[in-house]
Amino acid sequence: MTAFFRFLAAFGLLISGLFAEENLAAYLGREFPGTITKVSVGPDTIHIEGKAPIGSEGLLLADIPMDLPHDDPKTSETLVEVKPSNGTFALNVPRKRQRDGLDYDRLTSRWQLVKKSEASIEPLSHAHYADEVASRAPDLPAAKPKSKKGLGGWNAGRIPDELEELGITSVTVNVMIHSLVSLDPQPESTPFTWQGHTYHAREKALADLDATFLEAQKRGVMVSAILLVANPAKDASPVVKVLGHPDATPEGIFSMPNVTSPNGLALYGAILNLMAERWSRPDGKYGRVHHWIMHNEVDAGWEWTNAGNKSALEFMDLYQRSMRLMDLIARQYDPNSRAFISLTHHWANQGHAKWYGSKQLLELLVKFTNAEGDFPWALAYHPYPQDLTNPRTWEDGQSTFSFNTAKITPKNLEVLDGWMKQPALLYRGKVRPVHCSENGFNSKDYSEQKLTDQAAGMALAWKKIQALSSIEAWQYHNWIDNRGEGGLRIGLRKFPDEPGDPLGKKPIWHLYQALGTPGEDKACEPYLKVMGLPSWKSAIHREVTK
Repeated sequence: MTAFFRFLAAFGLLISGLFAEENLAAYLGREFPGTITKVSVGPDTIHIEGKAPIGSEGLLLADIPMDLPHDDPKTSETLVEVKPSNGTFALNVPRKRQRDGLDYDRLTSRWQLVKKSEASIEPLSHAHYADEVASRAPDLPAAKPKSKKGLGGWNAGRIPDELEELGITSVTVNVMIHSLVSLDPQPESTPFTWQGHTYHAREKALADLDATFLEAQKRGVMVSAILLVANPAKDASPVVKVLGHPDATPEGIFSMPNVTSPNGLALYGAILNLMAERWSRPDGKYGRVHHWIMHNEVDAGWEWTNAGNKSALEFMDLYQRSMRLMDLIARQYDPNSRAFISLTHHWANQGHAKWYGSKQLLELLVKFTNAEGDFPWALAYHPYPQDLTNPRTWEDGQSTFSFNTAKITPKNLEVLDGWMKQPALLYRGKVRPVHCSENGFNSKDYSEQKLTDQAAGMALAWKKIQALSSIEAWQYHNWIDNRGEGGLRIGLRKFPDEPGDPLGKKPIWHLYQALGTPGEDKACEPYLKVMGLPSWKSAIHREVTK
């Protein structure tokens, strides 16, 4: 009987999930009679404007915390009276209020026009998050890399002069955010509060990252932090149990944060606020993080950002909250900061039965932003070759010049550029930045032929991205061959323990050094014959099928 009742419980959850997904899809696609047109968060007040059906009475604004699903009964617990004039309204509300006896910052709330009757509360608009957020440092300069050449997974202390020697202008840095705080006081921890909760910052963990960010800052390098959350299905630490998604399964390397419980979102937001405030200071005391890459390869979320068995719509509902939370918090400190969605090279095809496909997730993200207000998200794409072990990307058979291509690899980066330039993808009329934030070419061994093929793949990719204006950065991964990377040798340098040539510079290292310099064409020219191309101009595909 125990097994039978477990089956009934699982079946009940499945049916409940299907209804919830149907309701969410209907909500996103619904045309409401009213709309919230603007939400601006100031230091002490929030300004809200909108349109209401003329002649309507009993209108209210619902203040909906981010952790609540759109159809949760608690969404109508905090209501503000609205008095339209000729079908429009504008009002100011205090930025802070109490929620469950704790201080609550409405920065992260969404606002929905509703009509109250004796029997029910009827929604008259989509909920709408903040469009504008007041910044403590509105003049904080944006990162302006001198070239598109970057390095992935970098940290200070290894080969100190490598950034300058290679001419690197941008890096990504992995940040295990669960390691930065504790729930209780610890040796060398500092208490801090967010949303009425008190947490404890781990000073040593923060200082270790400070060293990397300060080194990058000293060298004028743009930094994008990749934010990773341990999987609570495999990690029993108290922080991870609150921070990670409760439905995560052991198959995931990392977890989606828990963005649909008050305690989970409070802890997650506290960590994001701790990082953004610390690494966006005008004085650069602790170094600078310019952008935030939200988790890793979320179209392969089952493996890299696990939230359990979720449909693509359910998964994006979670993920877009994570992105929005970072966006809203970060813009308080840096008006130029962006939250990046991280995606694999699997485009129209999902690549695995439990994955989603990058194209589908981007289309769903646009649906959410069309419904609940746009924000300046950007794209961190990983256009590895079709076969990660084969650097001859020009031979990729699954990469076509169509918006419905199975994969986007270096061979057909024109598709990504064209897709991001569509009107529906623009943010306030401008193309969103694309960073190719993890990409590399394998050398199956260290023979001359395999090393030549590796460098040829990089030469092709570089000439492509130089011609594509949406792609602003290319962070090469991996910097150094790693024996823990499934047999791949995608580094610019050989293994640190390679007999006779530890950390040896491969041909691709010398090519990468020349890219973006007056010596670029000379360094790239030998690889044309490897691909059978008459010129680099002929490598650029001019027409993409929509």
